Amino acid sequence: MALKLSVLLLILVVILTGLFNSPTSGAGGWSATGLLHLELVGDINAQEVLSLLLLGFLSGVVGGMLGMGGGVLKVVNLHLIMGYGIYFARIVSLMSYVAISLSAFFRYKKYRLILWDVARLLIPASIFGALVGAIIGNWINKDVVEVIVGIYALLAGIIVLNQIWAKPDEKEISKFVLKESKEGTVAGIGAAMGIISSLIGISGGIISTPLQNSLLEMPLKNSIANTITAAVFCSTFASVFLLFQGLRAGDFVFGEVMFVTICLVPGNILGAQLGGYLTNRLELNYIRAAFGIIAFVIGFKILLQY
Repeated sequence: MALKLSVLLLILVVILTGLFNSPTSGAGGWSATGLLHLELVGDINAQEVLSLLLLGFLSGVVGGMLGMGGGVLKVVNLHLIMGYGIYFARIVSLMSYVAISLSAFFRYKKYRLILWDVARLLIPASIFGALVGAIIGNWINKDVVEVIVGIYALLAGIIVLNQIWAKPDEKEISKFVLKESKEGTVAGIGAAMGIISSLIGISGGIISTPLQNSLLEMPLKNSIANTITAAVFCSTFASVFLLFQGLRAGDFVFGEVMFVTICLVPGNILGAQLGGYLTNRLELNYIRAAFGIIAFVIGFKILLQY
């Protein structure tokens, strides 16, 4: 347990450092010499490839462990730290999150944490929400949406941290019978997850996981597993919608999007495996603490932009 806790703390420290680092002056602004300065695709050099591999691993761990946070980590670092355009960062984040969610899905399936009665409703609702988010994203003020998500993230962090004292012995379950009266609630959670995913370029887990935990009174680990399962489909469809829109509008170049995504994917897959393992092995309150910390980081990072 001490080793797993140490790994968790190390990951959180690196994430906090990465999220609150100072921005650089563009995608090629990182100082490097020799081979590290060699440009590989467009303005992307070897040093940035190494940075992308590390970013992929860290975002994979966070996304795989909590079902949220990995997308925010990627968007923030790609846009504010490495200097890529926001539309570029958003599509890369979503495309690479497919790898995180798919990798973590098999872990959670193995651990029997997925509650299929809930997941079967979350999946189509999140896909519909992703389509709606892609459509309204052309005219809605994304700054307002980000502020709302930031405030909500802070509240979600407070709620989850409070459960450390309020529900110290919550146990995960392997079976769950969804009441008909709650089906609309699940569909609403899924739709909100999809909309936020398309608008901001994140998994939507910051919406889905705490709402399942509070409104459906579902154990946190099961809520994370359900979110990961829905994210496999939500991220895939949101990526397709936004890739089509972005290419048609000329927001990014397909070759560079694919190259950066491919750089992130190996770390995403390995990190998601570690994240899923940690969720299953760590005590519940460690997971709650990690969720609360990442939720606060997301909230403050979003709100501090304004």
